[in-house]
Amino acid sequence: MRPGKKSLGVALAVPLSIVLLSSARLATVAQAQTTYDEGADPPEPGQEGNSEAVDDPSLRIPCLQDLSSDGQVRKGVQQRRFLKRHRFEVAALGGLYASDVLSSTYTFGGAAAYYLSEDFALEFMFTHAPVRFTLEEPFSAFDQDRRFEPGRANQAMASLLFVPMQAKFKFSEDSIVPADIFIVGGAGRTFHDSVQGLTWEAGVGMHLYVGRYVALRFDVRDFILPQEVLGQARFTNNLMVTLGVGVWVL
Repeated sequence: MRPGKKSLGVALAVPLSIVLLSSARLATVAQAQTTYDEGADPPEPGQEGNSEAVDDPSLRIPCLQDLSSDGQVRKGVQQRRFLKRHRFEVAALGGLYASDVLSSTYTFGGAAAYYLSEDFALEFMFTHAPVRFTLEEPFSAFDQDRRFEPGRANQAMASLLFVPMQAKFKFSEDSIVPADIFIVGGAGRTFHDSVQGLTWEAGVGMHLYVGRYVALRFDVRDFILPQEVLGQARFTNNLMVTLGVGVWVL
């Protein structure tokens, strides 16, 4: 063979080899892609064995996934009956008022609250209570001189209410009653001659939602106020414990 023809053969063989190798590589990539599309996704690093972990009995939540002793599905997370945000609560209250320097007595009144969000509300409360000083009665019976005149006191308070906790109570196998626990603090006035200034309050309470828009309410509040009785002035702590019924409107 002449040198010219040999050089031409070599020149044609090199590009033909490149074309054949490229075709073989494309065929291999296409086959691998088809196999990947038809099969399941490969596990990501660190996720091997997750399918076995899901079925691991030690990771189950019995109160949500297992049946109860009578074969019923357990009640887990439930939707709230309504949202409190931008709603009014109107409540009627009544209970016991334990005074620091005066006699304990009963009290009653009402409260109205507007919820700015699910957790914060502005509340206005008005209560009424009779005022007596029974420790004076033995002295009054002796000299017939009454130093403290019994009467009645009205109290008006403005407060900020905060709900930090939600709760649920199970009273039977078929019912779970939602509830919330709230903290309250504020200031106002107690209208009585023995009170010498502003009244401050702090307390806690609970709503128990027995109906869609009806709640039983339990409050414990401490009222701190400057008070003068029989010529002695001091800051007093007065505890009020009330039960009530609240209705949510709008």
